[in-house]
Amino acid sequence: MKVTDRTRRVLAFRREKKRLLALGYRQHETDWEIHRGGKSGQIILDAVISCDGTYVYTKIGPKP
Repeated sequence: MKVTDRTRRVLAFRREKKRLLALGYRQHETDWEIHRGGKSGQIILDAVISCDGTYVYTKIGPKP
């Protein structure tokens, strides 16, 4: 298999996505998905920008 820079980026994205989803993060593509308020009574605990800069992963939890 020929490994190019594009292949490395795709593999890094897949590894990152798998790791963050296993830790309980949600993948968001737009601000609307974050601000729509579907989970009332909870707050954003942590946010991570994906390695390609396209997505934001957020971890939410109950208000303290």
